[in-house]
Amino acid sequence: MGKETPKSDAKGKSGKNKDDEGKGIVDTIKSFFRGKDPRTPVKGVAPRIKNVVLMHFRGIFGMLVPICALTWQGKKGVNSITVQCMWLWMLWFFLLQPVAIPATGLIPIFILPMAGVMPTIETCVCYMNENIVLFILTGMLLLLLNNSGVDRRIALKLLCSGDACQFSGKRLVFKCSTAAFFLSMFSSRLITSSMITQMVTPALMDLQSATSRYRDSEPDYDEMRYIINNAIQTASAIGSTAILHSAYATLCFKAIWCQSAPKGTEYPDIFNYMQYSAFAFPVALLIHILNFAYHMMLINRFVGKPMSSNSMNELRKSLLKHKSSLPPSVTVHEKLTVFFSILALIVFFFRWSSFLEHMGWAAFSKEKGAPEIPGLKDATVAALFVIALHILPKSFGFVKLLIAEKRSELPPNKPESAILWWRFVDKNLNYGYMFLIGSGVALQAAIQDTGLDKIIGAHFGKAFTGRSWNTSLFLVCLVTVIFANVMTGVAACVSFLPFVLSMAVEPKAKVFRSHPWPSKVYVGALGVGVGCSFGYMFPFMYTPAYFCHYTGKVPVKKMAKYSIGSVIISLIVLWLALVYWAPYLWDPTDKGITPVATATVSPSGNGTTHAGAGPAAKPTPPPPGPAKPPAKKP
Repeated sequence: MGKETPKSDAKGKSGKNKDDEGKGIVDTIKSFFRGKDPRTPVKGVAPRIKNVVLMHFRGIFGMLVPICALTWQGKKGVNSITVQCMWLWMLWFFLLQPVAIPATGLIPIFILPMAGVMPTIETCVCYMNENIVLFILTGMLLLLLNNSGVDRRIALKLLCSGDACQFSGKRLVFKCSTAAFFLSMFSSRLITSSMITQMVTPALMDLQSATSRYRDSEPDYDEMRYIINNAIQTASAIGSTAILHSAYATLCFKAIWCQSAPKGTEYPDIFNYMQYSAFAFPVALLIHILNFAYHMMLINRFVGKPMSSNSMNELRKSLLKHKSSLPPSVTVHEKLTVFFSILALIVFFFRWSSFLEHMGWAAFSKEKGAPEIPGLKDATVAALFVIALHILPKSFGFVKLLIAEKRSELPPNKPESAILWWRFVDKNLNYGYMFLIGSGVALQAAIQDTGLDKIIGAHFGKAFTGRSWNTSLFLVCLVTVIFANVMTGVAACVSFLPFVLSMAVEPKAKVFRSHPWPSKVYVGALGVGVGCSFGYMFPFMYTPAYFCHYTGKVPVKKMAKYSIGSVIISLIVLWLALVYWAPYLWDPTDKGITPVATATVSPSGNGTTHAGAGPAAKPTPPPPGPAKPPAKKP
């Protein structure tokens, strides 16, 4: 007995040593993935290089890879390869973001003239055309409701409606997402999502801390906050696709689409406000209904426990506190902003449409020889309203000067602000994205000038166009949605839309009718323009997802987890709408949409010429020969 005890002790010691060795290996592996003690000294060259790479990997890899690609692929005099390398450089910058996204839009201004692809003037013209002016001016109009604060009043009216029983998790999903959906159609989606998130987040965080002692009977309000804020940001992104100018990506899509017509031609004005919204609004509404139903299912799945009546009452009180910051009654300024917002949309919608038999109030400005193309575009309408809203006062205080009977009844002697306040507009308008949209237009122009579109159509584009029409459309939608979730939406549109427009080009006439893409490319382009707004999973700047993460304090992993269902819903609904709904609206006879030649007056006013073909031709000189003597006088 006495001899057996040491053996067992030795065995126990050896087993303990093995356990310690196993723990040491695990701890060593874990040490690579957790931060070290900040007091640990940095010794040697290798740790210093490692720190530089970890802290500045975006800048290092973001610059080294494009430089290597340009030096390896570029060939002097072969402009198509130069444009292709520039395209990949921009795509790489959009993915890693070593510099600001708008700064990436300046790359074509540097590369194209330096490589001899396009002159500087021709490149810079791409950065200021009708559609980019429309982007700037309609961005000002979208701030109209935000300027007066009526968007806040409408949101609180909906959020605070009902008694305490209407403040459960699923009811809040419905009310918050519905408010975000409709307000994002008529006002800035970024301000809308930020505003609603700022209302809901503190109320749910206070409720989480107040009920911490009763967690067994109360739901996890942090998890509820994650789901509700995710519903808000997805609803804002979906609602902004319903009207042409409410999302950056749709305006970017229209600008690149207009540039894709061959020189001397122009596509008919098919993406006008009326026809676009006739397609986009039903699609957005269906996605919205499925989206908030999906988030209600998330509430049931991940929150589970019902809220107590006391918690719902506290949540209602927290939201009602925000009403104290509003004027007790609707102001004249708020009424005027609502009136002019509706009036502007009516004027936009009835400017031009094939539903009106190519008529509308802008029918007087038809292009000569091209009845499908009006000379008066949407940017003119936007400029008219922006100028008027900066002139008209925000109330009728000047009327008191006419009806006052006593000096004491006169209003204060100070200037009155306009309906649209310039300082508010200047602060909240994202001017930088005009460079990003302009880079897409310049890229499309360079692709056409160098013949790269024919190369894409004959080789790379076959991966899409070589399949059936429905399958190729699904692939376009799938790639678009993937791009929109790994980079910002406008960058995704700039990167992928020129490829979709180029893959429809056929270099040989006998192959032209092998697939429907050349005459139906507008459907794929529309899918890219709408699908680029479906970036819900990651918080890129100037997207509603940004405010979900930073204002709503939702972890990125939770956003990706809860948004994947919304991405799939949006993808499937968009694809079905492109297959069945879009051809019915734009091409019911199945003839396709092709560009038409346009005729404009030459700058000198002496003749007419096709658009893009230069000034009018000079008179043909007489053939050379002996000069005739002058006629004799009688």
